[in-house]
Amino acid sequence: MAPFLSKKNKKYVILGLIILGVVLIIFLIRPTITGYNVYQQLKSMNYTVEDYGKNIEGLKSDLLVSSTNLSSCSAFNNELLTELEKYSDKFSECKNELGSMETNFDFSKSEYEKTIKSLESDLEGKEGDVDELNLKYDLLAKNAANNICCKAKVDNPDIKYYKVENDRIVCLEEGELGVSC
Repeated sequence: MAPFLSKKNKKYVILGLIILGVVLIIFLIRPTITGYNVYQQLKSMNYTVEDYGKNIEGLKSDLLVSSTNLSSCSAFNNELLTELEKYSDKFSECKNELGSMETNFDFSKSEYEKTIKSLESDLEGKEGDVDELNLKYDLLAKNAANNICCKAKVDNPDIKYYKVENDRIVCLEEGELGVSC
């Protein structure tokens, strides 16, 4: 009869049993050691197992409240972030619009200044034209007054002055504008 386990298979079986034993020791003995250490700590702090259980329940309750508060704060923060993004977008739009308005204002101001300079230049030219026309008008009025008043002086030798009134030349014996005949 063939041996049930050969030498080679016995080594593998023994090795497997050793590994299984170590794994069992880790999973069975480790919690036992941890529990014993906790028990020793409780004993050194004069806690009973019931007090420790109540303390754990209180901590669970506090954890639940804290978790609820965290959820509320998280939801509130998400709402705030959403609103912040909206207002950030609006701020960007306003900033862009302000930039556009500043550009338009600068352009309008430049055009306004050019127009004012042009009008001032035209006005100076027109004032010169008005002065020239006034001079011509005064000269024309004086020549016409000299002609008219010199002829009237024949009838009235006291005429020495004239004035322009209602678009007509009036010859006077006293006045400011003199007649030269």
